Amino acid sequence: MSSEKENIIFKKPYESILFRGLFLFVTVTSIPFYPSFYLKDYSESFQTKSHPFRIIDVASQNNPWFFNNADGKNYVGWLITLLLSIVVGVIWYFFDKKRKDYNRLSYWFFVIVRYSLALRMSWFAIAKVFPVQMPFPTISQLNTNLGEFTPGKLYWLTTGVSPFFEVFAGIFELTATILILFRRTTTLGALMMVAILLPIWFVNIGYDAGVELTSLHIFTLAVLLLVKDFKPFWDLLILHKPSNIPAFISPDFLKKWQNNTRLTLKWGFILIFLVYRGFEYGRVYAADKTFKLPLTDGVKSFAGFYDVSAFSINNQIIPYSTNDTIRWQNVVFEKFNTFSIKVGSQTKLNTDNKARTTEYYGNVGRLYYGYEIDSLKQSLTLWNRADTSKKILLKYKHINNKQFILKGINESGDSLFVILQKIEKQYPLVEKKVRIF
Repeated sequence: MSSEKENIIFKKPYESILFRGLFLFVTVTSIPFYPSFYLKDYSESFQTKSHPFRIIDVASQNNPWFFNNADGKNYVGWLITLLLSIVVGVIWYFFDKKRKDYNRLSYWFFVIVRYSLALRMSWFAIAKVFPVQMPFPTISQLNTNLGEFTPGKLYWLTTGVSPFFEVFAGIFELTATILILFRRTTTLGALMMVAILLPIWFVNIGYDAGVELTSLHIFTLAVLLLVKDFKPFWDLLILHKPSNIPAFISPDFLKKWQNNTRLTLKWGFILIFLVYRGFEYGRVYAADKTFKLPLTDGVKSFAGFYDVSAFSINNQIIPYSTNDTIRWQNVVFEKFNTFSIKVGSQTKLNTDNKARTTEYYGNVGRLYYGYEIDSLKQSLTLWNRADTSKKILLKYKHINNKQFILKGINESGDSLFVILQKIEKQYPLVEKKVRIF
């Protein structure tokens, strides 16, 4: 199979109409036309103020309007956008019937598809190469019952358990992303993308993992890169006939500045979205951080699992019970500033997978609080991660690095007295963790 250039000619009207419709579809789904994208404050979810490079990640989230509707499963919106694009393509065809040369239009079509695909996939790929997209389970998650996770959360955790697999997947995705940025290797990169994205789509369907329509849309872009190669592959693989894969048509840039601009934009994209982003994510990983979890450090000596050996509220002792909705059963100090509490109630299920909610979205059984320590006053302030207006104010005594005595006021204004006893637990998932670096 060899590669050769050939002119793009549509002999039948429906071919021309379909091409125009797809051209419009990839354009309107690649450029964020809705005002909310530009007006949204991304600092809360992307930390752009403390980590300016994450503006790149914001750009990679230029999702079409229908991505954020119907829990990420707005197939109706996706189909409506596609059908409306084809309808406009019909109108365009009747106003431009005499067009015979589609080379230039085809060039821009594939440029939009290639760079839209690279824009989105570069983020996912690099966040896996430096495994921060799906972090290793936290101590709180290691102490949450299996049945208290949603399928989507369980999938994220099982992927995070294996950094080796996550890095391998990231390298595969990154290789495919780099290949589609060069016309000579686009076909190979698109084939790799299809091999990656089809199972990702089915995983999201099967586990309800949250990016079902997103993965389908990106998969569609990868398939569109292979449209021109359908007949050559059919001839070679099915009919066993010699065949040629047509090369991507590129317009003749007659002026030097035009070609220099093209090369500057191309290599600028690579340097910013691949090299610079990779460097910054490497620094995040080296600092043992992930944007999916709180970035503020906790008190290192406090981190661990604690049994609640004594608990009283308003001076009334409450004995241990797995069904009690008030009494704390155990608590966890994370290595970051999270304090989680196991209680008898199921707690409210949160399925909103946003940045740094990974610890508590998609599971029940624990309450999650951020915490601040004033070591001089020996005070501990807890605020509910899901509702920061709810706070618990405590005084503490840390005894022999193994025991805490807590006294204070809970969210309802009741007095609390709690004794925590640190338990050294062994976790097979941690002991058998395959380390990468």
